[in-house]
Amino acid sequence: MSLHKLFVISLCFISTILCSYRNAIVHFDLKGAPPKVAYFKQLLTTIGDLGATGVLLEWEDMFPFKGDLARVVNGNAYTEENVIDILQHAQLLGLEVIPLVQSLAHMEWILKTEEYADLREDERYPMVACIGDQRSLKVVLDAVNQIISMHSKFSSKYIHIGADEAFQIGICDADKEVLPIKYGNDTLRMIFDHLSTVANNVTREYPGTKVLMWFDEFRSAPPELVQEYYLNELVVPVAWKYTANLDKDLPEQMWRNLSYSFKEVWGGSAFKGADGPSAYWNRMKPYILNNKAWYLQNEKHQHLFDRFDSIILTGWQRYDHFASLCELWPTSMSSLALNLIVLSKFHVDDETADLAMRTLNCPITTTLDQLLAGSDRCRFPGYRVRDAIRDYIQLKNFFDNSTWVHNRENGWLQSSQMRIAASNPYYVDAIGQAYGRTLKKLDTIIKNLRIAMDDLFFEDVAEEFVVDIIMPFYDDLKRRSESVSRIGTKRSYIPRPWFGNGNGNNRAARLK
Repeated sequence: MSLHKLFVISLCFISTILCSYRNAIVHFDLKGAPPKVAYFKQLLTTIGDLGATGVLLEWEDMFPFKGDLARVVNGNAYTEENVIDILQHAQLLGLEVIPLVQSLAHMEWILKTEEYADLREDERYPMVACIGDQRSLKVVLDAVNQIISMHSKFSSKYIHIGADEAFQIGICDADKEVLPIKYGNDTLRMIFDHLSTVANNVTREYPGTKVLMWFDEFRSAPPELVQEYYLNELVVPVAWKYTANLDKDLPEQMWRNLSYSFKEVWGGSAFKGADGPSAYWNRMKPYILNNKAWYLQNEKHQHLFDRFDSIILTGWQRYDHFASLCELWPTSMSSLALNLIVLSKFHVDDETADLAMRTLNCPITTTLDQLLAGSDRCRFPGYRVRDAIRDYIQLKNFFDNSTWVHNRENGWLQSSQMRIAASNPYYVDAIGQAYGRTLKKLDTIIKNLRIAMDDLFFEDVAEEFVVDIIMPFYDDLKRRSESVSRIGTKRSYIPRPWFGNGNGNNRAARLK
């Protein structure tokens, strides 16, 4: 057991402040930037050393499915040997490993494909499965059974069946047929029947396994309906919210409504990936505030339940299967470290921060303020990617704040001037030099980023990140730099007007 884990356990017993969460589960969202096996194992080791008690693995299309599902897995999917290697390493670390398999919504990885497009709830949107069609249940159970079968070899006690954000229900033809006959046109009944069947399958095939699911469908569900489908006995709800004002977003009545049906409940906070779908740098403050709010939610509402001592720290890498990458692991390790402390102690003091910094391999001179600001020089696994992304942010901020460049652009390098290559070279030449310096630094950053990412992720991750984040800035500078070069070749210009109707258009053409 790690030094920090021992510290957290002892803190729970000796502190005058209640230790809210004894089980902190860290989420791996593998639909975005799935780590290579070696990096995966390094992350697991660091997570254990930081005091987490388990991990939630959202495999999605990275799992080596067999049979029909093998046709739609990711081309970079882990092999069976890879999965065993990962799970064995987690077991050696003493981490509880929980697989997550979506069973209702967020099934884009399956429903996006031609093979399964006819199982969509809404034919336009590849998100929610048409649960009135028994083929959908067959696909879901196939995925659940394959994954839990693998995990059961390592004494897995839990499985998470997702079930959040089912935005379309009762739309597909199969649903429309069965809704009035079997469910009295109540879509929630149909959802509960589906989820009950999935959960029953798990508990029947793997006795003793607890089924977790996001709480979305339970927020305002009548307790008698929950009990009618035995979901109060079959599942444990995980209430999630990533905001700072949880008293508003998760009101008292919601907790009481859950307590009427469930003896146990889990929480769901975030340490990364919940600050905008394209955010690529971890702004730690929103996550600190969110996890502090979750600490207080536990203190306020745990008396309603027999057990409320577990929380999942989500770490999204995409908002959904189609979304952009957001806040990769290397930019978020300090956030994970500090938020694990917040969940066990509420405040981050010098002593606990020092333990976190030692685990993150920080220089002895590192301060808590540096960690919070993201200006530290800690050398945890993947830090070179963190450094390259930080270098890009600093360069972009420097350029964006270069007032003299933008003043000259506004006066002498507008779109019309670039289009006809006509401007005052005295002002434009200096802008071009700034562009050249910036492009050269960007070339170095891109090279460093690709090399560093290649050690951690599959090659498509670096390509996607560079294309989406860096290249818009790079390409704009390149286009402007080329305009500066064209202007630099001019030695004379015809009289104005250069724009307008008739003769003016001819003049503009002659300027090109």
